[in-house]
Amino acid sequence: MKKFLIFALLFCVSLLYADAPAMVCDEETGICYLVDDVPLVEPDDPTDAPATDDATATGGMSVIRRHIGTADKAEFLAFLRGEAVEDPAATATFWGMLIIALLGGIALNLTPCVLPMLPVNLAIIGASGGGSQGFRRGLLYGTGMALTYGILGVLAAFAGVSFGTLNSSPLFNFAIAAIFVILSLAMAGVFNLDLNARFRLNVAQLNLSRDAAALLMGAVSALLAGACVAPVVISVLIFAANGSWYGCLVPFALGIGMALPWPLAGAGLSVLPKPGKFMVVFKYIFAVIIFAAAGYYTYLGIKLLPNDETAQTQDGFAALEAARQESALTGKPVLVKFTASWCKNCHAMDRGVLSDPEVKEYIDENFIYVTFPAENPDEPAIAALLAEYEIPGFPAFVILQ
Repeated sequence: MKKFLIFALLFCVSLLYADAPAMVCDEETGICYLVDDVPLVEPDDPTDAPATDDATATGGMSVIRRHIGTADKAEFLAFLRGEAVEDPAATATFWGMLIIALLGGIALNLTPCVLPMLPVNLAIIGASGGGSQGFRRGLLYGTGMALTYGILGVLAAFAGVSFGTLNSSPLFNFAIAAIFVILSLAMAGVFNLDLNARFRLNVAQLNLSRDAAALLMGAVSALLAGACVAPVVISVLIFAANGSWYGCLVPFALGIGMALPWPLAGAGLSVLPKPGKFMVVFKYIFAVIIFAAAGYYTYLGIKLLPNDETAQTQDGFAALEAARQESALTGKPVLVKFTASWCKNCHAMDRGVLSDPEVKEYIDENFIYVTFPAENPDEPAIAALLAEYEIPGFPAFVILQ
């Protein structure tokens, strides 16, 4: 059953790769590029480029200012009003994710696949005698776990470039949701996802010192996670691959959380409660969290399905010309949104900031709003326009007068 699920997943991903546009999204700047268009040098101040004093004439209109990449509501309104735009503060969110992963790692030690095995594993690595020796070997065992998850997180983050090509596809998000449903069922005990049951490591056969064996055992136990741990670990790695570059630290934080009790338990300290019925509760809590992640990716997939607005073909140049004529009559500036169907950050801006009632009202009152669908940025006319507006990627917003 497990082999079939793994094969089915790889087959679905290969199909998605075949049809997905070669696109990379920079989560730090919020800019999406086609792979062939990724700049070798980062554009100067890509998130906000005011041009009030150095307006350039373009098709009878002058560029007042532009904003490249995603923005929250406050930043976007500040851009529209011509106010100073502060850099987004993602520090709190970043530390919040690490703290949640750390606490989740500690909680995993309270699941029925880990807690009852704690004294057994301590005895195997020679840390059951307590004292400084037990502390040292418990610390080495936990270090092996944390380092393994940290390395897996880095590898997942590098793989995130490939995920960035796919995650603007509704099918890809539905596939991720299906994976999370399977993992939540495994966490709830519907079936076991336990590689450790098949692959065993006999420390006695290795010509290693007790300390080296403890470090190696920690690394192997992290790789061959138990039935209660594997679904959570896989979920965190998928998050690391599908998030920002710093998402690679989240698996490391999870590993540190799982490693924290081991040196204390090796020293003979009672840091964990005795096994009991509460362990099943922790399993179901994790199952619900993973299932909620499946619901989130299902929501993203539904939002990315084609609708009337994205399906229609629009002549961006004709819309720009009509807006120029209207601007000449009314005196209103023109707000141009450059977007593409393959740009996942553009969809995020549409769903969030641009659908906000306050933002919509401000745009309606103060601008002539135009959407320019730049599906193929390499098309000569579109490429010339993007070069003239100095737009390296999408979403991009330009105010013209």
